[in-house]
Amino acid sequence: MPEIPIPVTLRHRPTVGGLVVPWITMQMPDGRHRFGAIDAERLLAALTDRICQTCGYEMSPPFVFAMRDVDLSRLISTEPAMHPECARYSVTACPMLAGTMTRYRAQPPDASASAGDPAGARSGHAAQVWRLLWTSGYRRIWDHRTHTPAAQILITQLHRVQQIKPPATD
Repeated sequence: MPEIPIPVTLRHRPTVGGLVVPWITMQMPDGRHRFGAIDAERLLAALTDRICQTCGYEMSPPFVFAMRDVDLSRLISTEPAMHPECARYSVTACPMLAGTMTRYRAQPPDASASAGDPAGARSGHAAQVWRLLWTSGYRRIWDHRTHTPAAQILITQLHRVQQIKPPATD
């Protein structure tokens, strides 16, 4: 895999294997970062205080959300928004968003404070199509389906939807 250039706006973040560790990524007790596992406290802070999930800096519109079709149909994002430049990097660098992962990780997150897939519903399942949504706003809600905080987007706040590369096949 060719090296993915890291934007200046993300150079303050730690890296693992040449990839930026998103601000909301779970850090294990031994210091390792667990890609794909979300720190529940940072998830709540990002949604409440409008902090970019990738760089960890405050945001103002436009907000860019990465959403699966199941979330798009509800206009509810289980992950916080990103700055446009952080979203551009993420769709290239994140294997799930870039479509290079065919399946979700099969093992549990190894940490009780992890969010994102609290019931393990995606564990080992085929990757899904992701889309980017540009919005002018959102409100933080409690998602009764996932039992986690989430972002709800009103149709009047939605400005653009773009499909990201479909996932690779097994």
